[in-house]
Formats: sequence, structure tokens, C-alpha cells
Amino acid sequence: MSTSKRIWTGGLYWGAVAMALGCFALVLAGNTETVWRFEHVAFPLSWTFGIAAIFAFLAAEFFHPASSLPSRTADLISQPSPEWEAAEF
Repeated sequence: MSTSKRIWTGGLYWGAVAMALGCFALVLAGNTETVWRFEHVAFPLSWTFGIAAIFAFLAAEFFHPASSLPSRTADLISQPSPEWEAAEF
């Protein structure tokens, strides 16, 4: 994986973690007078953080796909050479 993809993946992942923690913090602080006005509107701020976290997690998964199938060169390297197959023990 290239360095830029690794940086994007790490940044998106940790950004999503921060957004998820922010979402929980806003929900817990929703009963305070300061945060109450942001939580009791048509679209609460904690929902915004939660949706942003979901999209950031999905983007991180998009940039870091699951391990790919092994290449043919890796199969050729792992096979024993003909000299070892002909050796007598």
C-alpha cells in the first residue's frame, strides 16, 4: 500500500474514532444548559457527529481493502525447487 493511502486510512480511522467519541460526549452532555440548545433542534449535533463517524469509517475501509489474493510470483517463490524434490534422504 502506498504511503499516501496509509496516511489517509489512518487519518480517516482516527477521525472517525474522534467523531464517535464526540457523539457520545454530546449525548451525555445533552442535559446541560450549554449543550441542550444544540441537541434539541430539528437535526441534533450528536447525529451530525455520528453520521460523520459512519462515513469516515466507511471511507477508511474503502482506502484499506481486505488483503488481496496472493500473486502468482508469491506462489512460485514458495514452491520448492526441483533439486529439493529430487533429493534422497
